[in-house]
This record gives sequence, structure tokens and C-alpha cells, in this order.
Amino acid sequence: MSNHSARRINTLLDAMSKPTRYLEIGVETGQTFFEVSAAFKTAVDPKFIFDLEEAREKDPTSEYHQVTSDNYFQEHGESKQFDLVFLDGLHTWDQTYRDFCNSLLITHERSVIVLDDIFPSDVFSCNRDQLEGVMMRQFMTGSPSNAWHGDTYKVIPLIQAFHPTLSYCTIISDGNPQALVWRSTHLPESDFGIVMEDGGLNLASLDYLWFLRNQSNYNLMNESDAIATVITSLGSAHV
Repeated sequence: MSNHSARRINTLLDAMSKPTRYLEIGVETGQTFFEVSAAFKTAVDPKFIFDLEEAREKDPTSEYHQVTSDNYFQEHGESKQFDLVFLDGLHTWDQTYRDFCNSLLITHERSVIVLDDIFPSDVFSCNRDQLEGVMMRQFMTGSPSNAWHGDTYKVIPLIQAFHPTLSYCTIISDGNPQALVWRSTHLPESDFGIVMEDGGLNLASLDYLWFLRNQSNYNLMNESDAIATVITSLGSAHV
């Protein structure tokens, strides 16, 4: 059985016109990348943890770029248009938001961007440092859990504040929480209020308690409803 990320991505790709193009940022072991079915796939990671030459031999239609996401976007720019982008790179809000903005430049009006680990499970999982978060949980609670999401949850209020033509929903069932983002005129009714009256941002106040108070604004759905919402909104996602 495929993992939850590949399952969701493949369901979305199956609804799109063929051939489909897929980009994954943060591939690492390739667990999700190798299970995704698309005509053309592009993998980006600073260091792949698999046999790169073997992967290229098995699937010569896929591209592998062993570089940072910043370097990839800088070098390749708008050379391709992807139908679906999966962002699973460095789990900090600033890097993820930069990857997201760059992804908007290489997607089209019916593309979908999937954001991984967008919904922290506790105050320890939203620590920007993975090792520190896991160690603090064990020290404070005795829990052996290694759950970690970083502070990528801050990206959703940024999308809501600065990208008025985009819609989003957050899957909170059947696997790790992930957000789906797409271009739509039917936007979720939410207002995180991160833009202050003087035009500045109060990102510093977006701690875990803020997240708990505002989690309903993430447009929470179960997996099947979220995917159905996206496909319906995009008109069956035909390009």
C-alpha cells in the first residue's frame, strides 16, 4: 500500500489531463517520489539518500537535481510548468514560503501545491530544530515520540494574507496533516489577522498558543473531502 503522501498525490494526478508533470522538493530517501505516478517527474534535494545512478537507469524520464531548492529555482526558473508540486523540504516557515512562492512561478492555473507537515501535533513538534524538539518532548513528558513538523504552519496565514487568488484546505485524517493549495475564486472564510494596521507583520506572535486559537482557519477537512473539493474547484483539473 502506498504511503499517504503518494496516495493523495496520485489521486490528484489521476484527475488531471495527461501527460502530467510532478515536482518534489525534499526527496531524501525517495519514499514518496518513487511511488508517485506521473509522466514526467523531477526530484530536488541537497543530498539524495538512495543510489542515484540506479534510479536514473530505472526511470530515464525522471530528473534528479542534487541541489538546494533555492539553487534549483534559480537555475531552472520557469523552464517547465508543473501540474503538482510537493513541498517537503526544510521545515522552517521562511524556507517553505520561499519554495512556495517560487513554485507559483512554475505552475499554471489548474496546478496544485501540496505542503507537508503544516499542522503541528504539539508544542514540541513546531520547534524549528528537530533534534531539540524531540529531546525537549522526551525530557518534559517522557514521550519517546519523534513527531516533528517545524514551524511550517506559519505559511498558511501568509498565503491567506498575501495571495488573495489562492485557496487552501488542510487534510487532518488518514495520515500526516498536509495542506492543498490551488488557484480559485472560492476562498476559505478565514482571517488570521497577521497584518497590523501599519502594514507590518506580527509573525513573532505566531507561537503554538496562537496556532491552537486559529487552527479552525486552516480549513480542516478529511482526506476524501479535501481532494474532492480541489478537483471540483478546478473543474476536474483539466489543463
